[in-house]
Amino acid sequence: MRVRRSGVPATIGLVVEGDAEFAAFPRLHSHKLIAGCPPIKATNLHCVGSDREPIGIARLIAPKVIAHQVAGRERVIVCFDREQRTVCAPELAKAVAIKLREVLRDTNRSDEGVSVVVADRAFEAWLLAGAHGLHAKRLLKSVPSSWTSFEGKPGRENKKGVAELETLLGRPYSKTVDGPELFCSLSFPDARAYADGALGSRSLDKFLRELGCLS
Repeated sequence: MRVRRSGVPATIGLVVEGDAEFAAFPRLHSHKLIAGCPPIKATNLHCVGSDREPIGIARLIAPKVIAHQVAGRERVIVCFDREQRTVCAPELAKAVAIKLREVLRDTNRSDEGVSVVVADRAFEAWLLAGAHGLHAKRLLKSVPSSWTSFEGKPGRENKKGVAELETLLGRPYSKTVDGPELFCSLSFPDARAYADGALGSRSLDKFLRELGCLS
């Protein structure tokens, strides 16, 4: 068994549902975007489906969680999008976590160290939470003329932030190219700040806290 060197943080297993997240999230550590972020090993579901029930989601993600556990990762975070579901993000995460515990126990596995986070409503909402900072870095051509927190909004045409990003970019948005680039350029203290009228994302803050990124 490989022994981790003293002072080297344990790798966190991550299960995501899309190519943008799969490319973006490990860079929190590899690109040193947030001090203290541990190494991340991501696996990609490619799709969860916006109409899948919690038990169906649990059955879909369980094999990926188990693979991380077999690889020796004591912490596993599952992250997927709320999409157009009416249930709020925290309640959906809780429902999936309960069903995942049942599925894992049926295979003699534990859910200890496993967390579920739901992006509200999609990964793109996390990018919009940092729109002003991205504009200051000249990655967005414009900023919204009037803006409140985008958290939980279905967005124009129910595209969950894609239409808004295309307006701010002034061109079509590419999930696999623009998504990771914009994510890596976020001002995370601003994008995650949601209390006291701040415009950031509560679900992004939740995700970063689960990773242990508190600053």
